[in-house]
Formats: sequence, C-alpha cells, structure tokens
Amino acid sequence: MPGPLDKLDRRIVAALARDGRRTFRDIARELDISEGTVRFRVTRLQEEGLIRVTAVGSPLALGVEVYAMILIRVKPGHVKEAGTILSSYPNVRFVGSAFGSVDLFIQTLHRDTRDLHRFVSEELPQRIPAITSIETCQLAEVLKSTWTWGDWFEYLDGADAVREPLQEAADA
Repeated sequence: MPGPLDKLDRRIVAALARDGRRTFRDIARELDISEGTVRFRVTRLQEEGLIRVTAVGSPLALGVEVYAMILIRVKPGHVKEAGTILSSYPNVRFVGSAFGSVDLFIQTLHRDTRDLHRFVSEELPQRIPAITSIETCQLAEVLKSTWTWGDWFEYLDGADAVREPLQEAADA
C-alpha cells in the first residue's frame, strides 16, 4: 500500500489539478523547487496509483439530460454482489457502499426521464433481485462539483475549512 502524500506531494497534485497540462518546469517555478523533484514525485505518484491526470467534464454541460443520485437497500449479504453489478453499467458514474439507512449509493447519467424510470423500475430489479428498496433523486442543478484537491489539502494542513461564499451566491 502506497504511503500518504506529504505536504510537497499535495502542493504538486494541487498544481496539476488546477491545470493538468502544465509543465513540470512551470510547477517547479511556482513551488520554488527543482524540475527534477516535480518529475520524480509525479512519476512516483502515478506509478503507485495515487494520481492520474485526466480531463473531467461536467455531465450537465456536456448534454446529459438527467443526472440522478440513487439510494439502494439490498438483502443482507448482497452488498458486494450488487455493487459489482452496478459498477458494470456505463451510465453509473459512482458506486459506494454506505452505513445507515441505505446499503449502496450510486450516481447515474440518463438520456431522459424515461430512461431513468426504466433503469430504476425495470433494469435494476431484474438484474439485482436482492434489491429491497430504491430511492431516486434527480438533480435539477449542480451547485458544486469538484475534482480538484487544493481545498482539501489546505483543510488537511490546517487552513479554515469553510470559506466565505462568492458575493453572487450570497446575493442569490
């Protein structure tokens, strides 16, 4: 198991998260370290499977009509099996097992509400007979979605966890 990221690793990852196309030289200049240090650390983090540099699009901005969060309960002993089946769907973007009133939490994308309805009422019960209940929440608007790590790293390093909202958001 790879070790945790140290503060310099986190600063490098935060710089890459802001712009994954930046050169090692540019990151080194920003962080006041050598280009070789950046190259070595990024390579190590990638080889250990701790980071990967990729493009992330906003589903709603990319034309996805329906974005849903679905909470699922299954019969005892079937969480792993159900999670594996759910993970096989290309429209299922996230699968997590949960504690509390639900067993699985998934995020899904759909062409339209009919597709979401068919998925929840027909496809899932047919493929996963152990399902005992499904609760669906269709998103109307995404208010925050981030894959950057800078704020999280600042939080880990002791910075204030809550920031003042943007003025436009405060006036809304």
